[in-house]
Amino acid sequence: MGLITKYSTSIFAGGSESNLQCNAIINCYNDTQLTPVMTAYFYHEGYFIPPNSKHIDRVNLRFSISEYPYFIDLLRHEEPVYYSFNEHSKIGYIRTGQELNQEVVFEEKKLESILK
Repeated sequence: MGLITKYSTSIFAGGSESNLQCNAIINCYNDTQLTPVMTAYFYHEGYFIPPNSKHIDRVNLRFSISEYPYFIDLLRHEEPVYYSFNEHSKIGYIRTGQELNQEVVFEEKKLESILK
C-alpha cells in the first residue's frame, strides 16, 4: 500500500472512430518520488479494459470512464488517500484513511472556547 500526496490528470479527445480507447489518465505521486507511483487509466464504455498490473515501481489500475468522476472527487476532497494492488489477484484500489468526524471537531473547539 502506498500514499498518494499529489496527482495530475489528462483527458483525451476522440471517439471510437479515432480508435482512442483510453479517455483519461490520472498519475498519482507521493512526496518521495518524481515519477508516478500509481497511474489510473479510464477507458471508453464498451471497450475491453486490460487487467491491472505493476511495472517496476508503478501500479497501473484500469477503470471504465464512468468511474472517473468518483476517482477524481476522492483525490480532491479526501485526505489521506492510499492505493493498493495485489499482484496475485490483479485487484487494485484507492481508499481513504481514517478521518476525524468534523462535527465532533467543531464541538470540541466550541467547548474549548467556552471553557477558556
